Amino acid sequence: MALARIIETGVTSQEYDQLRERLGVGDTPPPGAGFHVAGIGQDGKIRIVEVWDSREEAEAWTEKVTAAREEAGVGGPPPSIEYLEVHRIVQR
Repeated sequence: MALARIIETGVTSQEYDQLRERLGVGDTPPPGAGFHVAGIGQDGKIRIVEVWDSREEAEAWTEKVTAAREEAGVGGPPPSIEYLEVHRIVQR
């Protein structure tokens, strides 16, 4: 069953781009993710919406991102992550 998650990253768009480059994912979703969207909130911080094949894959990716954040000295406290069971996906 697919799993969605919403992440309040606490990082700026520049920091987000730096982390994606450091992680080597470019313009593709992270491994195990079928969908990844990053938007900029009113506070200038990135919010992410992703759809994953499993929670285990999502959490494994979180560990890699956390390590990259620490190495780069990016962001403050750990991000807020909400997990949701996917009911429906509609694409254009």
